[in-house]
Amino acid sequence: MKNMKRWIVLTVMFLFVANVFADNRKKDETVQKLDEEASEEFDYSFMEGVRNNLIGNFKDALGWFGHCLEIQPSSAVAKYEIANLLMLSENYTDALEFARGAVSDNPDNIWYKILLANVLQKKSMIEEACNVYADIIENNPEREEFYLIEAALYTSVEKWQKAIDVYDKYEAHFGITEPASIEKIKLYTKLDNVKKASAELLKLFKKYPERSEYLSLLAELYFNYGQDKKGLQILHRLLKADPENGFVHFYLADYFRSKKQLEEADEHTREALVSDKIDNNFKIQYILRLILNADTTVITEDELDSYMNVLMSKYSDDLAVRALHSDFLRKDNKLEEAKQELEYILARDKNNYLIWEELLLLCNELQDNDAMYARSLEAMKYFPEQPLPYVLAAIKLMIDSNFVDAVPFLQKGVELCNENQALKSQFYAYLGDCYYELDSTEMAFGMYDKVLEINPNDAVVLNNYAYYLALKKENLSKAEQMSAQAVKLDPENATALDTYAWVLYVRGDYSQAQFYMKLCLEKSKETSGIYYDHYGDILYKNGQKEEALSMWKKALELGVDDEKSREVLKRKIETGILPE
Repeated sequence: MKNMKRWIVLTVMFLFVANVFADNRKKDETVQKLDEEASEEFDYSFMEGVRNNLIGNFKDALGWFGHCLEIQPSSAVAKYEIANLLMLSENYTDALEFARGAVSDNPDNIWYKILLANVLQKKSMIEEACNVYADIIENNPEREEFYLIEAALYTSVEKWQKAIDVYDKYEAHFGITEPASIEKIKLYTKLDNVKKASAELLKLFKKYPERSEYLSLLAELYFNYGQDKKGLQILHRLLKADPENGFVHFYLADYFRSKKQLEEADEHTREALVSDKIDNNFKIQYILRLILNADTTVITEDELDSYMNVLMSKYSDDLAVRALHSDFLRKDNKLEEAKQELEYILARDKNNYLIWEELLLLCNELQDNDAMYARSLEAMKYFPEQPLPYVLAAIKLMIDSNFVDAVPFLQKGVELCNENQALKSQFYAYLGDCYYELDSTEMAFGMYDKVLEINPNDAVVLNNYAYYLALKKENLSKAEQMSAQAVKLDPENATALDTYAWVLYVRGDYSQAQFYMKLCLEKSKETSGIYYDHYGDILYKNGQKEEALSMWKKALELGVDDEKSREVLKRKIETGILPE
């Protein structure tokens, strides 16, 4: 049944093309008279060409249409079909020859001319293509799309005035329209013809007097060309008619700010922010623009804070305003208050993922791990395909040493990363840490290998992986290579230097190990018992037993991570001997 339906479609298309073909042949006055046999052969060849074209046998179709030209060299329709096929194969040079031939043999056919224009475009013969469209327009003045195509083509090759001339013809036929007028304004500005650009804007305003934004654009145009007096006159005219026009106040605020007239700029900014005739989202974008361009807009932190207060005092129920307020609080390091704002928003609208993300990251920054975990679980219900809640939930569990429950969150997070390789490597790194803590070292090392496949310069994984291999005394050559790379990436990092020294120690290179361990202690910004414990072991192997004992005592005084290490350290101090 499926094949039958397919052939029904092909038959309908075939009949349609056949009718078009017959119609074109009737219209082609240059076609020579064929005898009955030749006419039948032509018709058969043409229909075979159409059939092969429809089923995708383009090479065979080209052969059949070529045979049509052998029978009847002046056939415009055959040349048209051949040009189309050559276009498909991107043979634009030969396509142009056949398209020209089709138009020459039948100059009244609009489709032949459209094809010719398309081929000329492909050949970057833009002005000639425009001439073809001009000819089409002359014979089909009601087809407005051809005016727009011709104008766009002239614009593409920076023939600004010729594009304007086309729009003028369009306007003469169809009247003033916003899209055409706006394009003309753009083109006049490219020609630096502010007089004609302003005339176009005035024409638009005259036709649409309720659209005050045209006058605002006119004022902006004058400002851009240094005609400040004219621009200010227009804006003040608008304000007189509508004192609460927020857009005009913003225009004036920008103008006065650019002139360093800050009191006037501040006054108009405040008027705009309380105007109910302008959407709050626009106001928010305006304030964000001031923040991003604080140097050029000469805006102070106090002014920005006061504008935020203006919005909050009038529009505190607007969640977008509350979200901006949260950003301001965070900027001022009022993190707890910022968190409360985000909680307020989510209490009223739980379907904005960006708010969830900001809240989760803020909980993480505040080290409010319980809230981070609870909110991550809630966020998963609304946005189960977002990976961030999974990793933050896992981090909380890892902090609590609950590695078993952290693993499923991380595994799900990996699935959600899709093509985000950087994020995927983070999940693999956390999975590696979990597996290591669960004594599944082979699985842990497998995860670390995946991280380094994605990012060979992940200094944290390079360091940890090397240290774990050193503890197991496995693959020490690889451990040394990774640790050296970690030190190269961050030569001031005491942890990386400690790991490198320890890998060298395990490999038996005690002299080099002592050098890097001493460097570690010099770079260390905080005292760590494990560093002094390692240093003591290295000194002992270098024959400096008294210095080693001193380091071990220092390590015990500072404290080490776990009870087992503490007991070993005590025995070393009591006996003065490093156990094998």
